[in-house]
Amino acid sequence: MSVLSVSISTTPGFSKSPTSYIYLLTNLGVQGDIHCASTPTTSARQVHLIDSSLFSHLSSPSSKHPSFKISPGDLGENITTSNIDLTSLSRDTLLHFGSGDDHAIVRITGLREPKKRLNEWPAGLLDRCVLKDKKGRVVGSKIGVMGMVVKEGYVQPGAEIYVEKPDKFKGLGNV
Repeated sequence: MSVLSVSISTTPGFSKSPTSYIYLLTNLGVQGDIHCASTPTTSARQVHLIDSSLFSHLSSPSSKHPSFKISPGDLGENITTSNIDLTSLSRDTLLHFGSGDDHAIVRITGLREPKKRLNEWPAGLLDRCVLKDKKGRVVGSKIGVMGMVVKEGYVQPGAEIYVEKPDKFKGLGNV
């Protein structure tokens, strides 16, 4: 489990641009990103994370929708991970980025619920990202998870991710 890419945007828009590193600020978000808070906040939407497996899923056409070529940052995520099923994690899971005393930590708060700029999403993309429960009911989307920064630090591609699960599993709701 590792960081594949990190992305940032300094201006309003749908996608973010990959960069060599980002710096996470406790209770604020990604330093320099358009969505970073200016004062400490309890917002559950400080950092957006997506696993790269979603890109593979979307690159194959379905019976109803075409394939989509998606690259890191295209869906507005700050951190693209590799080999970690983010949407199956418990709420309050801690993701440690790197090791040592100065590593960043993000607490998972819920599934990303697209709220704005939906008209900028390619037709059919949201339908391909529907997350269903065992009975086939729509319960959210696979468009990653949101988190809060609980410990500041740098995050860069190649950093190992250590997953610290809470004592009790709590399903992810939309945030």
